[in-house]
Amino acid sequence: MKFCVLASGSKGNLTYIETNNTKILIDAGISYQEAKRRAQSKNIDFDEIQAIFITHEHYDHVAYLPTFLKRTQATLYINKKSLIKMNGQILEKLNGHKVRFLEADQSITINDIEIIPLLLSHDSANCFGFHFVSPTHKLTYVVDTGFVPLKYFELLSKSDAFIIESNHDIEMLHESNRPIELKRRILSSSGLMSNRICSQIIKAVINSKNQYVVLAHLSEEVNTEEIALQTLFSMVALPKNTKILVAKQYEPLDLIILE
Repeated sequence: MKFCVLASGSKGNLTYIETNNTKILIDAGISYQEAKRRAQSKNIDFDEIQAIFITHEHYDHVAYLPTFLKRTQATLYINKKSLIKMNGQILEKLNGHKVRFLEADQSITINDIEIIPLLLSHDSANCFGFHFVSPTHKLTYVVDTGFVPLKYFELLSKSDAFIIESNHDIEMLHESNRPIELKRRILSSSGLMSNRICSQIIKAVINSKNQYVVLAHLSEEVNTEEIALQTLFSMVALPKNTKILVAKQYEPLDLIILE
């Protein structure tokens, strides 16, 4: 299994996953042209995408979905509540495209990969993470959530890699000029996970099985890569073989090939 986080943040999200027989995207929050440019810079062939999985309906995850569906002819996988609540101008452009509805914890299989939608907690109609299982590897994606339910901890612990929300530094958020209502929303159980909560989850699940941990969805205003990493390293004793990466908004990570 291979994967690459092409964009992660409040201005657009997109992740690429590939197995021997399947190519999948998670979300479509940056333009197709920019996504393809970033993919090509990492030697990723963007042709023959078979499926696009949508976490939830917020604009930074679906802004360019119609274009992606048109250019790839992929099948859209989404929860029905998310589809109904999607921006009307985007929704009307989805007519004629192939859609399959997802339900929490009900797995589906596409060629050589099984996908399990994980119900997360976010202020949207519905929000999914995803657990991907190929014949040889497992990858878990849990981003845009106020917390990760305990029942999914085992999936994280058994994953060769996982991508996890590390949105904000609590002190930076409190000291920011953001409206109090926004601060409360972010800090709530249906908001976004702080560096500290992210690190607590990693501490609970981390083991030598985890080859890679990717911190994702960092805020540009109330977080930094350095603070997120410092928080993690101060709280968690990481296995020697585990590599920690930080996903970025404006440039892709390298293509990761799980061994």
